[in-house]
Amino acid sequence: MEREPTSSEAGFTVSALQEPAAQADQLFEQERRQRNVKGLSTGVLVAAATMALFVPVEWVVMRAHFALLQSLTLFWIASLAVTWVLIKRFPRWALARIDDLVFVLFLFVSVFNHLLCWFDTGYDSPYSLTILFVLIGVNFFISWPASRSAAFGMSVYGLFLLPLAVGEVPVGDIRIVLVYQGVILGTALILVVFQKHRMALERSEFHARFEAKSANKRLEEAYGQLKQLDQMKSEFFANISHELRTPLTLIVSPVDAMLSSIGPGADRDALKVVRRNASRLLRMIDDLLDLAKLEGGGLRLRVERVELGDLVQQVVGNAHPAAKAKQIELLLASDGEPVETFGDAHRLEIVLTNLVGNAMKFTPAGGKIDVRVRHRPNGTTVEIADTGPGISREQQAHIFKRFHQVERSERRHQGGVGIGLALALELAELHGGSLSVDSELGEGATFTLFLRRGKEHFDADALERRQGQTLDHPARRIEDRLSEAPTLDGAAATAGRRMSIPPTERVLLDRGRVPRILVAEDEDDLRGFMVGLLSRTYTVDAARNGSEALELMKKHRPDLVLTDVMMPEVSGLDLARTLKQDPSLSNIPVILLTARGENEAALEGFQAGADDFVAKPFHANVLQARIRAHLKMRSLSLQLADQARLASAGTLAAGLAHEVKNPLNAALNATKVLEHGGSSRVSNEKLMGVVIDALGRIDGVVSALSAHARPADGDDMVPCNVRTAVESTLNLLDHKLKHGVAVHQAYETNGEVFAPARAFNQVILNLLDNSIRSDAANIWIELSQTDKLISVAVADDGPGVPPDVVHRIFDPFFTTRVEGEGTGLGLHLSRRIAQDCGGELRYEPRPGGGARFVMEIPAMDLAA
Repeated sequence: MEREPTSSEAGFTVSALQEPAAQADQLFEQERRQRNVKGLSTGVLVAAATMALFVPVEWVVMRAHFALLQSLTLFWIASLAVTWVLIKRFPRWALARIDDLVFVLFLFVSVFNHLLCWFDTGYDSPYSLTILFVLIGVNFFISWPASRSAAFGMSVYGLFLLPLAVGEVPVGDIRIVLVYQGVILGTALILVVFQKHRMALERSEFHARFEAKSANKRLEEAYGQLKQLDQMKSEFFANISHELRTPLTLIVSPVDAMLSSIGPGADRDALKVVRRNASRLLRMIDDLLDLAKLEGGGLRLRVERVELGDLVQQVVGNAHPAAKAKQIELLLASDGEPVETFGDAHRLEIVLTNLVGNAMKFTPAGGKIDVRVRHRPNGTTVEIADTGPGISREQQAHIFKRFHQVERSERRHQGGVGIGLALALELAELHGGSLSVDSELGEGATFTLFLRRGKEHFDADALERRQGQTLDHPARRIEDRLSEAPTLDGAAATAGRRMSIPPTERVLLDRGRVPRILVAEDEDDLRGFMVGLLSRTYTVDAARNGSEALELMKKHRPDLVLTDVMMPEVSGLDLARTLKQDPSLSNIPVILLTARGENEAALEGFQAGADDFVAKPFHANVLQARIRAHLKMRSLSLQLADQARLASAGTLAAGLAHEVKNPLNAALNATKVLEHGGSSRVSNEKLMGVVIDALGRIDGVVSALSAHARPADGDDMVPCNVRTAVESTLNLLDHKLKHGVAVHQAYETNGEVFAPARAFNQVILNLLDNSIRSDAANIWIELSQTDKLISVAVADDGPGVPPDVVHRIFDPFFTTRVEGEGTGLGLHLSRRIAQDCGGELRYEPRPGGGARFVMEIPAMDLAA
């Protein structure tokens, strides 16, 4: 069966430039024709069944003409069947000609009804009424214009009267004939009127659906545009945050560094003005971002129990110096027993700071601000009342709207961008509370914050899923909003002056090496500032983007990467992912610098593999502290690796001492005898043979050691043959294997893996040495390879690992040996080495007793 034809395939084209009414009419015509195709299919089946039902009647009433009627019946039923097949097989053809096809086909069917009348008694035959079957049936299944319905009815009736006109069929009882003719003509007329109203109703209904669909489409397009605009707005805020925070970093960080070292005086006061205004700008940026998140439903609350009275006291306490400078009396009072209140302490601090800061902004010198905390059974109310100019009733309806300002002239007395109260209201409502104002002109204003008791009223969609926050929230809101007061006098400034921070502690890595830090930042000034800041303590490489950073790593392997998030070509997130996916670089810590210091930015960074992130603008000492902490952890990691290598070196030294000392003594003794002229009991040839044999044994030991430790530095990723690695390790441990330990070797592969040679051989040494130390009588070494992995399995029949400590055997510093016999680092570092090579090291209990360790690493072709 063919698919449903489209409008263009059926001969219709609907242009987007057409008038909506013309377009709707054309689409309605298309839909009407498609319905008629289905109606014709059904009508054909009904007509064929109806003709078949008349067969018994024809046998009884018109037996003389039965054979001819049955032949015609079969012919017409076959014709109807062929028509039905054509409709199903060629729907495109049927759709284009449907009205004509219906007209001709059922006009042809009506002839059968006419024959029944003519073969019976003529025009007074009751079979005249069967014509109604055709007229009603067609107009029931088919929808077409009234003119087409009238034409079909007249055509059917004309064929019916044609034998009368030529005198072939007689007229019997004239009364019955007239009755039949009236019924036929009346039915035809009714059907014409029916089709007219039917078409009007169908057209009206289609137009309504078309308008609804068009309206829905327009709404969907508008919604899509709104979503796109909202996405663009979110991207804009993210980008503008990054672009503004970067220059703020270059203002705040150097100013903070200077304030920490400069003494009281005009220079310090000027720097404090710079710092204060930079903080004001940062506060506005953060408020705008908070509003954007609230609007997009992206702001989440970290809800926990809050001591609201303590929080209000903290906000008021931070506001006291600014109030004193403006000569404003700031009072705090509380009444009632505190109730259980929940909320996001940081967001509530923003609300309270906004309200107190707003009151201070409009309260003149010598005025008063009363802050009252009222605890009630259903919740807690915080009232902030000032003695300012008040707010008119008209303005009260607008003050909580975004970007609305009471003073709109160019001669405004107060600053601000009109988002503080809007943000406070929306944060209060996000907590399920309310914020209102009561004021009269000339009588001050009272803002009232109400928070409900408990936490059942919080909307689950507004809650941050990662909980856990303390009351030590960031102080930017307190300092920024209330630092707009005039600068304090010299004494107060001296009292508030930050103490100078001691010089940065130097961190040294393995062998006293100075750490190398790679800084990736696309903003030239900020990159230069960070390089200058860090180069006093570390070796610093600088890159303008992630792509340059990756190139620099090929020349100098860094110990830490400090990168901006938003950079051209390769972003900081891409850089972090690339490092963490490279086994040879995955241990390098990555610190992200981001202008988005919220949970989403942190989560995105950690998912990319970053170890830490620092929000812009940052304090230079905070950045130094974060870097120092990660370098200390890296230094400790390198020390642990060195300890493990020393433990392995001890094992190797024991083997060398045993394997080299005996042949060396033999060679020395033989050489001494030769030096003194030889021996009367042993020929010089035999003595020389002893020397040569001893030196050969020493050469074999040294060769085994060289094969085990190659390359010398041990850090480069090189092809390592697993069979060679196992054999060289067995040679080095040969002195331990001579005490009754049987080694069973099953080598099914001679493949290679891509790994640091010394580290890879160290894993094999650790596994074999563990089996030997377990006092096992038998050790099994199995090498096998699948399509993807090479497996090295070392098993023994020793005591195995106790079940209660199996889960700890790979933990650092954990050992089952007696105290003083092991560092507890061998298995831990062995697993880490396997993982760095893209593989895994696991423990399995050996059937029959003992232990079995399996290391699986990607085969050489996959690892490369």
